[in-house]
Amino acid sequence: MSFVLSGFMLYTMWVVLALIAIDLLVTIYTSFQNNSFSLSLLSNFLSGILNYVFPLFIVVNLMPLDPTGWLIKIAYYVGAIGVIFRYLVDIKNRM
Repeated sequence: MSFVLSGFMLYTMWVVLALIAIDLLVTIYTSFQNNSFSLSLLSNFLSGILNYVFPLFIVVNLMPLDPTGWLIKIAYYVGAIGVIFRYLVDIKNRM
């Protein structure tokens, strides 16, 4: 099975991945300031990819099963908006 992110789905995924990267950079910056840098930060970054991005890709792979064509898109956007808000709150709390 393959999938193609098109239009706003692609832009939404870019926003999600950019926020994950910004969160990682803010976490690294604050840990260097507190002299508490450890490699577990990488583990948290990878778990974010596995727990939030991978399920979005699974939802996109379910698109051929949707006869209406918009139910899966709504699920994708709701999930992506939830991830975006989660990372915005995390970034705000770390700063």
